[in-house]
Amino acid sequence: MKKSIKRTHIIYFAIITLAMLNCAGSNKTGKLSFVSEDEEITLGKSLVGEASKQFNVIRNQEITDFINNIAREIGVQSDWSALPYQVYIVNSPDLNHFSLPGGSIFIFRGLIEISETASEVALIIAHEMAHISARDGIDQLSEKYSYAFAAQSVMGENPEIPAQIIADLYYEGTILDYGEDKEYLADKRGLKYAWKANYDPTGLTDILERIGQAESVSPESVELLYTTHPSASDRLRRAKMEIDQIPQKASLRKDLDEFHNIKELLARLPQ
Repeated sequence: MKKSIKRTHIIYFAIITLAMLNCAGSNKTGKLSFVSEDEEITLGKSLVGEASKQFNVIRNQEITDFINNIAREIGVQSDWSALPYQVYIVNSPDLNHFSLPGGSIFIFRGLIEISETASEVALIIAHEMAHISARDGIDQLSEKYSYAFAAQSVMGENPEIPAQIIADLYYEGTILDYGEDKEYLADKRGLKYAWKANYDPTGLTDILERIGQAESVSPESVELLYTTHPSASDRLRRAKMEIDQIPQKASLRKDLDEFHNIKELLARLPQ
């Protein structure tokens, strides 16, 4: 009993301490946050470990290096430019993508396979970086699971918490359930990041059009995506309006030759 009381006091003290420390400053997008950036990165390492167990991640070095080179170019233009983003490719035909607190991005194989240019993949990466930079996931953790839960998470008080978070990813009210407004904002910020990294912003409208086309043929391919994102048609309409406001520049890249070599290599890998 004394140990239980002591543990409760520790968690309560952590909540108060973290709140005091983190309310003194703001994060990359100007919002107050309950969990510090270093704590988020620590938690993220636990979460990505669990996600790698539950999702079949492709281990091909050439493919992952290429995708992560794109991520590095965009990451330094994000609102959390010092964060070492890491992209993982899930060996699944689903047209899906998500990110976790601390910088990990998961793109499903099916999304890369339907992409016809590198800029399409780049804009998906940029969208997820916008969520991470805004710390949307950690905000959801605190809001949906309570501050005590968040404190236990960052302190490592309960080692089962990361597994629970990952297992619940696609249930209503978990850390990917940002809401439509944050999804549209992630598209908007992602367009800015990609543009600054010299990737053609129309990659976003291109991939959204392909998702919409795939949906009409195979609705099950977007089931996971639509549990956490607005429809491709809604995102497409808003993205077109945002792109109309973005200046043109000669350095924008629509495609990369190596991307097609990567797609051929991916096609040879078993699912």
